[in-house]
Amino acid sequence: MAPEELVCLTELLRRHQFPGRHLEIGTAAGGTLCEMLRCFPAGRTPPFVVVDTMRYFPDQLEIVRTNLCDHGLDPAAVDFRIASSDAAFRRAEGARESYEFILIDGAHKIRYVTQDLRWTRLLSVGGRACFHDYALRCPGVVRAVDHFLNGHPNYRRETLAGSLLVLEKTAISTEPEIGWTDLLWASLWSPWLQLQASLRKRLK
Repeated sequence: MAPEELVCLTELLRRHQFPGRHLEIGTAAGGTLCEMLRCFPAGRTPPFVVVDTMRYFPDQLEIVRTNLCDHGLDPAAVDFRIASSDAAFRRAEGARESYEFILIDGAHKIRYVTQDLRWTRLLSVGGRACFHDYALRCPGVVRAVDHFLNGHPNYRRETLAGSLLVLEKTAISTEPEIGWTDLLWASLWSPWLQLQASLRKRLK
């Protein structure tokens, strides 16, 4: 994350000190995870869940754990769920889990962002959902999030710092945040956005 994005994220966590579960979708090397964990006083860190396939680069999980140790943080305190967002969500929903904070920073294609948005169904009222790379360079993220907001007025745009968008859930949703029609919509948009990306690369 850019410095202004990281400042926005950490100030949000320090200000609210949510006691419930925190979720990060897509952790890369764990740098942002370290910064988030350091926002809480020793002994008062809330439960942290990380969902990632851990196939982004070789030995990804071991690198994340080493990074945590290097920052004086205990990797055992983090619930690493090595799975796709789709599979992990189905298990979390079945277990009736709830979250007070969600950071979505996984795959940027529209169909994957739309799948990640299903996790907002488990977000508590008053909780925050953050989306990294909400910017023109990542049209899949922008289109998916804007489509979501158009259908759910109970999510309020709180702030945009760089490409980090913060939403507040202000009320319980009257219907599931993401349904089969949203997933179909994303799958129909996906090839068109892929074509646009290919054309931009060729024009360069």
